[in-house]
Amino acid sequence: MKLKALNEQESKPPTEAKSESKVSEKAGKKKDEVTESLAAIYEGQPSKEWLNTMDHGKRKTWMTALVSVSILLLVIIGAAWLGFWIWGGRGFSGDGIRIQIEGPDRIAVGQEITYFVNWFNVSREPLASTEFRISFPNDFIISDIDPEPTSQPLVFRLGAQSVEARGTIKVTGRFTGALDTTSHIQVIGTYRPASFNSDFEELMTKQIVYADSVFKGELEILPKVLPGDEVTIRYRIENTGSERMEGLRARFPIPEGFVLNATGTEGEIADFEVLQDLEPLEAGASTELTFVGAFSLGSSGDVEVVGEVGYTTPDGRFAAAQRSTQNVSVLAGDLSINVVINGSQDDRSVNLGEWQRIAVAYENTSGELLEDVTLVLHLEPMEGDEILDLELVDWEQLEDELKGSRSGNSVTFTAKQLEDLETIEANADGTIELSVPIVNSITSDEDVPIHAYVEATIVNVGGQEVNRIVKTKPMLLTLQTDAQIQSVARYSSVEGAPLGSGPLPPQVGSSTTYRVEWTVTKSLHELERLSVSASLPKATRWGTVKEIDAGEAGYDPDSKLVTWKINKMPEDVDELLLSFDVVLSPSEADVGRFAKLLSETRFEFTDAKLQESLVRTSGALNTDLPDDSIAQRKGVVAKD
Repeated sequence: MKLKALNEQESKPPTEAKSESKVSEKAGKKKDEVTESLAAIYEGQPSKEWLNTMDHGKRKTWMTALVSVSILLLVIIGAAWLGFWIWGGRGFSGDGIRIQIEGPDRIAVGQEITYFVNWFNVSREPLASTEFRISFPNDFIISDIDPEPTSQPLVFRLGAQSVEARGTIKVTGRFTGALDTTSHIQVIGTYRPASFNSDFEELMTKQIVYADSVFKGELEILPKVLPGDEVTIRYRIENTGSERMEGLRARFPIPEGFVLNATGTEGEIADFEVLQDLEPLEAGASTELTFVGAFSLGSSGDVEVVGEVGYTTPDGRFAAAQRSTQNVSVLAGDLSINVVINGSQDDRSVNLGEWQRIAVAYENTSGELLEDVTLVLHLEPMEGDEILDLELVDWEQLEDELKGSRSGNSVTFTAKQLEDLETIEANADGTIELSVPIVNSITSDEDVPIHAYVEATIVNVGGQEVNRIVKTKPMLLTLQTDAQIQSVARYSSVEGAPLGSGPLPPQVGSSTTYRVEWTVTKSLHELERLSVSASLPKATRWGTVKEIDAGEAGYDPDSKLVTWKINKMPEDVDELLLSFDVVLSPSEADVGRFAKLLSETRFEFTDAKLQESLVRTSGALNTDLPDDSIAQRKGVVAKD
């Protein structure tokens, strides 16, 4: 076969052979060019090996997936933008509901008024739920509501609402607050848009001014009065409204220097005012109150008299719905009297056992001759307007140089004791002085204030019989708690059991331990913010707390201050104890004398009833213990 092929090649024509040779040469040259290109691409590695490692099918699959995902994302984004442009303007815009409170800003107290709470769905979608909470002032009395609230106080759950829904809540009632004050109506709307899973709120507030009243009032009183003359004050109240008024109360602040006559005055007298509950007042009806009394000696000038009608608020305050005022001129009286106790003319608190230094100064201010004048000093225990049969003053210790005539809780001075009272010339004056202590102890039932005042009787003025009786304004003496602090040092108990240790008498170079007891006692009033303190002297050091009934004991080594703090001592607790040890190490300077154990004890506290801060003290302690069965007569420091 090989020979045959060779023969066939040789038998071909020369031109044909030459042509085939050129084709073969071109093909070989083209093959070389492709080989060089592949070698350049695959960095000289055999193209066959590289081609064998390529996965043509996988490359095609990834390319298809990538293109598909890209197309899908473009479709989604396009759909979202299309939806926004078509439907986006109809969704929740952030404005859900709008609230309006329709009604007067300035109201008349007691007059029936209607308020309309209007609401609108201003969003562009339905509301899944809607609720309104309406708050009126506590003094607003509701007479009608439409629609009825879902729950109290004034909660309206209106449920789902359509687009552009609207409604009105109608509330009718009357305000009973204080005239010339302001208050507010508040509405809170809570709603949930249909496209949201959370709630939103809308708030609307309306300020109300109590500018007028359905009540009219009028005060009737003489324009000019003299101190001591009986004065009648009438307060007329009228209901000019169209509704029956209930729960009314009148208030009469007692003018400065005015002393009420309890028998001629209606209502409850307390804290320098008279309070009177009124019967229901029909529309157009009126009522009248009467107050009787006299201006005290020393009163003069223009005095404002006030009458008020209103309501008691839920927190116990009086809210005036009407206020009437009238000025009265108090002329200078015939006799001016001033009472001064312990240097003061003001109401004050007094301690049990405290001496009261009393001065009664008088002066004839009439310009005429006064004759047959009698002065009576009263120290009367009183509860409200009732004089009680109690002795809160220790009259047995009365110091009175004029020897006035005493009867009960009063001392009387006439011309018999003081000749000047028989005739007092114009502008003449004088003073009566006396002293008397408060009793040392009382029971809780006797814990009432003492009213101190002077009553004067004038028979003749300028030769004319007048028989005028005048009184000074009472001065209130309120009893303080009887709380006391007792500081005691012991070496042994009352029964004789040892409490201390170390040598007796105390010796230089040795240490002796003593027990100190602080005892707080009382029977009146609750105490607050109790603080007991004392300091240790140089030769004494702190030991340990042995017993404590309440509170917290402490010791500051820098200042050597011992303290005992208690928040409160209730009214029914009458005694608290703290006991602690102190250690005495006397020096040569202490030899031959009693050594100091503790400084003066200071007891600070607040009387809860009076809301007054008070201080009590107990004397310093030393080694002289005369009542101690073991340490008595063994307190003088000895040498080692």
